[in-house]
Amino acid sequence: MSRMARFHATVELVRPRTLLVSPLSYCVGAAVAGHPFDVTVLLGVIVHIAAPLAANAHNAVTDLVEDGKNVPGRLTLVGTAGVGLLRRTVYAGLGVMLVLSLVISLAQSLLWVFSVFLVLGYSSPRWRLKGRPVIGMAVFSMAVTEPYIAGALLADSWGEIPRYDSCEPLLIGAFLFCWYFAKGIMKNVPDYAGDKAAGLRTIPALMPSQHSAAWAAAAATTVVYAAFPVLVLVTGLPDRLLTAGLMAVPAVANMAAMVRARTPLQYNLVGQRDMYVSVVFLGLLLFGLRPTPGSALIGLLAVAVMAGSDVFGMDSRASRHLDRTGPTVPAAGKGSQRDDA
Repeated sequence: MSRMARFHATVELVRPRTLLVSPLSYCVGAAVAGHPFDVTVLLGVIVHIAAPLAANAHNAVTDLVEDGKNVPGRLTLVGTAGVGLLRRTVYAGLGVMLVLSLVISLAQSLLWVFSVFLVLGYSSPRWRLKGRPVIGMAVFSMAVTEPYIAGALLADSWGEIPRYDSCEPLLIGAFLFCWYFAKGIMKNVPDYAGDKAAGLRTIPALMPSQHSAAWAAAAATTVVYAAFPVLVLVTGLPDRLLTAGLMAVPAVANMAAMVRARTPLQYNLVGQRDMYVSVVFLGLLLFGLRPTPGSALIGLLAVAVMAGSDVFGMDSRASRHLDRTGPTVPAAGKGSQRDDA
């Protein structure tokens, strides 16, 4: 297998379009902390790109059974990249996170330990947290909550922890947790059949049908987006944040499309569109908290990366992978252990 083919397969499996919500949440936290967008924030952005990158590489190796049903082409990508290379990608990502966390702050260094547990525990055969309905979604929501906390704990010195005079930062963090919890429910609806076959007890998989799971995801999504303007109006948050609340319109419209969906392609497209909604929402939230050209540039860059990833098809959930057949997966679900390195 050529190195270029393995590289492209690995890039698709780490899914660049999904690596953006974590660094955006980190920047939101930094804005809440009043920390300038300096080298420290840049290092934190890299940390919170490396975390979901490592998680996606790890999931690609551990989720072969359900992927064989949900996204068959992903198995071909795993075979092309090689399990060994994907595992080294995980270790490299965790290593980068550790080194940069030690440079950034004491708080970020301590959060690294928690991040490793999240990255490995979500889909590892030992803990398999993704298969537990509430715990799995709580861990999934940490993809935005932990980076937000890390950004909000930035201070002027390495060992300092900032103090807040109001509860608004805590309320934003609680909202982000609930917001991404709802997104996690939506994310698992397209995988209903494969997750059920693999015995995963996700919230959608507990529903009597994929259609009822779609309704549950639509309800959860509608509630969290509707709650955001209320949060802004009843607290001391800037009124300009209401602009981010406008993303409720495309979010709810997309959920209506999920309720109407009947084919794997239709469900998959809903998930793809939802990531755009999520990235734009976080970008508007960041700009509302810190209305500067730098904030606007960060949001626009995130959207550009997503669009570029989609244009070049660099995603293992691209529609073309839904109908392709990958390698045979053992019933035990551990997948091929050969190292194609």
